[in-house]
Amino acid sequence: MSDRARTFMARWSALFGQRRAESSLDEELRTHLEMLAEKYEQAGMSSREAAQAARRQFGNTTLLKQRQREARTTMFFANTSRDLRYGVRQLAKTPVFTIVCVLTLALGVGANTAVFSVMHAVLIKMLPVQDASRVFYVHTTGWPDGASQTGEGSTSFSYPVYRALRERSGLQQVMAFIPMSSSGKAAVRVGTVPEEAAGDMVSGNYFSGLGVGTELGRGFVEKDEDDHTPVVVISESFWTTHYARSRDVLGKPLYIKSIPFTIVGVAAKGFEGTEGSRPLEFWIPLQSRPEFNAWGNPAENGMYLTKQNFWCMKLMVRAASGGSREQVVARAQAVFEQAAYIGVRPKRAGDETYQLSFTEAKQFDSQDDSFARSLKILMAMVGLVLLIAMSNVIMLLMARNANRQREFSVRLALGAGRREMFLQLLTESVLLVTLGGIAAWAFALGATHALGSWAHIESNLQPDGTVLWFTLSVLFLLALVFGLAPLRAAMSGGSDMVVRSSATVSQSSSQKMRVGNAVIVTQIAMCVVLLVGAGLLLGTLRNLLNTPLGQKPQGLLVFGIHPQHADTKEESIAFFVNLQQRLRTIPGVESVSMASNRPGSGWSNNNGGLLVDGHKPNGIEPGQANYRGNVVGADYFRTMGVQVIQGRDFSDADSPAAPKTVIVNETFAKKYLGNLNAVGHVLSDPKGTDPTLIIGVVKDHKYTGITEETRPMLWTVFTQGGAVNQLNIEMRVPGNPMAMLPAVRKVITQIDPDMPLLEPTTQSAVFEQSISQQALFARLAGCFGVLAVVLIATGLYGTLAYRVSRRSAEIGVRMALGAQRSQVVWMVLRGSLLLCAAGVVLGVPLAMAAGKGLESSLYGMKSLDPASYLMAIVGVALVALLASAVPAGRAANVDPLSALRSE
Repeated sequence: MSDRARTFMARWSALFGQRRAESSLDEELRTHLEMLAEKYEQAGMSSREAAQAARRQFGNTTLLKQRQREARTTMFFANTSRDLRYGVRQLAKTPVFTIVCVLTLALGVGANTAVFSVMHAVLIKMLPVQDASRVFYVHTTGWPDGASQTGEGSTSFSYPVYRALRERSGLQQVMAFIPMSSSGKAAVRVGTVPEEAAGDMVSGNYFSGLGVGTELGRGFVEKDEDDHTPVVVISESFWTTHYARSRDVLGKPLYIKSIPFTIVGVAAKGFEGTEGSRPLEFWIPLQSRPEFNAWGNPAENGMYLTKQNFWCMKLMVRAASGGSREQVVARAQAVFEQAAYIGVRPKRAGDETYQLSFTEAKQFDSQDDSFARSLKILMAMVGLVLLIAMSNVIMLLMARNANRQREFSVRLALGAGRREMFLQLLTESVLLVTLGGIAAWAFALGATHALGSWAHIESNLQPDGTVLWFTLSVLFLLALVFGLAPLRAAMSGGSDMVVRSSATVSQSSSQKMRVGNAVIVTQIAMCVVLLVGAGLLLGTLRNLLNTPLGQKPQGLLVFGIHPQHADTKEESIAFFVNLQQRLRTIPGVESVSMASNRPGSGWSNNNGGLLVDGHKPNGIEPGQANYRGNVVGADYFRTMGVQVIQGRDFSDADSPAAPKTVIVNETFAKKYLGNLNAVGHVLSDPKGTDPTLIIGVVKDHKYTGITEETRPMLWTVFTQGGAVNQLNIEMRVPGNPMAMLPAVRKVITQIDPDMPLLEPTTQSAVFEQSISQQALFARLAGCFGVLAVVLIATGLYGTLAYRVSRRSAEIGVRMALGAQRSQVVWMVLRGSLLLCAAGVVLGVPLAMAAGKGLESSLYGMKSLDPASYLMAIVGVALVALLASAVPAGRAANVDPLSALRSE
């Protein structure tokens, strides 16, 4: 160790023994002074004269102490310790100021942290896999004619494509995964009670290719995929909740769709699969049993392993080191172009070439920019809240420090320089920001959980290391700003401020008032922007909630049923017909029906191509006749509360043996038949086969969600179709629909004790879920607007109250010279309203620009909606008046004599 290092360590050690060293030095100095005084007394001086002579000869003891202190300690640490103690005392002396500042910082920084945490998880965060920079999701721009897919076309591939890419593309690893059903969940049983859990079927190299380890046991191997072994890997959270983290879990059975799978491993903590917002609870190798067809499709329609035109597998790849992403994609593209046409007609000249693309292995694989754009808008809005909060704290600091001007002058008179003053102010701001940061982090944890719940994101969104660094960076910046902002004001008074009169002091504060006015005007402008944005988004939410649905979702209970042992068409139809009959017998049930796609869930059957009575539909080419469809049960429209305007609803008479029937909506009838008189017409495919009779026309109503635009719709009855492996049961009941669940579960248990209810909820909740994103952003924008108003009110109130207290002498003189109380009140209110007007003038153009950016997120609203701007302006004006009322009242009650005497 060098001499300099040893010296530093010695001084650092001496810092902690400083009190003992100070005491020893005091004792030593006192001894020397006593010895000198004794010497002078022996020379004939009195005790008092001897003591004075001893002090003169010995010198300045305070200076000696300081030099000794500098010699034995590192002054930076000593001074910092002193500044910290002094800062703590200052904050303790003004508890109201401290609490207001801490809460302001907690709200401003905490809200930013929460929104950034969600944005980071959704847009930035990578999957917790080994070397994630070389792992990619695979996307495609389309699929060949004749191929069927799952509704997630850009991420769906066929089994032949998967095998070809795996064997011939030169990629290091190609991993496949398939959701267990359209909801991603399957029936499982650990003990005696069935439940549903989210899981995927995956390739044998899924865990090894991703580089994901296990907490316990092993992952899968290639043999598990090739032999379709009935083994399962469970998630760490499932292990915790269902097995209490018992290490004896390996080898135990987990019943999935009533079939026993042996648990061979527990996935590493933090890994929740590759499904984004849906955390997985188990994984099984690719299976060949009919119960485990891709996405829960009936095996009668073709197994994914053998039906070569069934595009149902999601793919991920791990690229070998070396070579760019473009080169890797180019090699895979050549293989893909050949494998894509296996099982369908060959590619013809002029056919489109479908392109592969690789996207980063982020936690959320989504190419939908709407959520990302909305999150960025929210981040900008919450950033404005942070700026308002920051400027509020700065104004509070400057107001408090103005009352400490004499203290600063004394410090300057005693030799303190700019550096010492800045370090003291910085230390105080660090203390304040530390307290605010602790409160902000606690607030952010709760707010992030709430955001995840509102956005229906089940994955872990809690702040991680990246979010922590973001928060610490914001806090560091705030501490620096809060230390620098009051410095100029603290230095401006000079060392002679201590001898000035208060009148002189108040005259020197005009520049500070101008700075404060500029801050208030800026705050009000930002508040106008936030309030206008909140008004536009809340108006959008109001319009969405008031959108006519064309049906009556209130009073409807909905849940999914997936029979475990109904493999053929006849078995599945018989099962659901029997289930419908038994559910109708439950006391209180008004009607029961079914639907393959749950209304309001966003899913639909997109179809195209038809003939009407063997001819072109209303002159339109048969292949261009596109429509959406759904497979439903008897009494469907009566149960859903949809008006049948012509013909009849489906009934029990529409059996497999009866003529095939179909019901269409108004838009379908008008577009493809030319009028509403559709009953009795016959629809068929473009080849004229599979004729179905139109038996009814129903009123247009919402199908996939509240924001859906009206389009041609067609419904068929499940008893006249193919095999169905899962249907959603719709039950109309009086009162609270969820109260019917115990009776329903009792009936289901009697049919099959291993069959759970899938996602039971109310139909109203399903439709509300379809606008959950808009509701989330509107409510958050409203919260930010209210928060901005509160911050503006507190900041304006604090500033005006401080100014009134500083101008009490001036107000006393005015009143002594004849000014009326009403004039004094108007003087204060006028200043507040002028600042408000200036803020509005600055804020309205900014709000107009922000409104343009919000246009894509609006529904039934214009970006220049007059009501939103008027409400924002009126709101800001009312806040300014209310915040000014108390200071104005105090000004009017100033006693002239008392004010002049205090001066």
